[in-house]
Amino acid sequence: MLLNDIYLTSLGVRLGRRLDLEEAVADGRYASAEHVANALLGVTVSDDVFAPDLAVDAARVALERAGTDLAPEDVRLLLHASAYFQGQDMWTPASYIQHHTIGGNAPAVEIDQKSNGGMAALSLAAGFLAGCDDDAAVLVTTGERFCLPGFDRFRTESGTVMADGGTALVLGRTPGFARVVSCVLTSDSSLEHMYRGRGLKDAPASGDKPLNMRARKTDFMRKNLDDLESISLQIAGGIGDCLQQALDEAKTDVADVRRFVMPHNGQTVRWWNMLADMGVGQERTTWEFGRQVSHLGSGDQCAGLEHLLTTGQLEPGDRVVLAGTGYGFNWGAAVIEILHLPSWATAADGDRAASAPVPQK
Repeated sequence: MLLNDIYLTSLGVRLGRRLDLEEAVADGRYASAEHVANALLGVTVSDDVFAPDLAVDAARVALERAGTDLAPEDVRLLLHASAYFQGQDMWTPASYIQHHTIGGNAPAVEIDQKSNGGMAALSLAAGFLAGCDDDAAVLVTTGERFCLPGFDRFRTESGTVMADGGTALVLGRTPGFARVVSCVLTSDSSLEHMYRGRGLKDAPASGDKPLNMRARKTDFMRKNLDDLESISLQIAGGIGDCLQQALDEAKTDVADVRRFVMPHNGQTVRWWNMLADMGVGQERTTWEFGRQVSHLGSGDQCAGLEHLLTTGQLEPGDRVVLAGTGYGFNWGAAVIEILHLPSWATAADGDRAASAPVPQK
């Protein structure tokens, strides 16, 4: 989807406290071999703040940064994306976030594409705004908290460590600090059974023991031993093809992109090699930031972009790619162009600033 006159107005991020993954290895929570293979260094942990409240905190930051240019009634839609449990069954976290931020009567909608939820929400928001008047805005939030007893952030899934945090972004028709040039969503449902497990159930997990996503994936692999290499390439190719489509629609070459904001997965996932084959080295991605935070589920892209801005790693005229991947399988990508540095961002003097470590919360 090639877009006209859709802009990013502001961003907000609220991360949990940082835990050094060496500590988790030392006390047996995280396997040493995986720590080495994935090359992740830290994870953000929320001890007592629930996922929707992390989203509320991030939204308040984004709304404050938007300033007087954004009135609550200008927000015509709120989209909340998440990958995991939001604190209550049969409940509406999007409405909770709306109640504690903008209020009003705009639709509040949940987006469930797991780790691609943030990108799906961005694309849906941009499409919604294309039919709105110039005063319209959309608030997109994400909120994640992966904790025991229902989820073991170190062992439930492979290839990454799951992190806690909330993010928020405001999109509008009024020119902001960045222009959304293109948005693309794609999918391949032929692989949805990788995470379905052995069958459907009558009730949600009891929560007395952690989910075991690895077991579901192992069962799938055992049934497809002869096709594992092609399946791996299929998944990596999905995010690569989606990313390339967004570039093509934006009439932008890979070489002309300043930074690629990618999911905070470990080095064992195949698409890191795909990026290298495209000529994108890690220094052009948000890897150094992501390995300090680990995987924020649906929130990696917003957090990564905010980090680039607040550490002075972007300048007016830069083009940035945001990309995501989620179970299903679903992929999302967008190309944005930085128009100016917002007042809340710290511009680097001289050379671009190196990625700053995530502060303790």
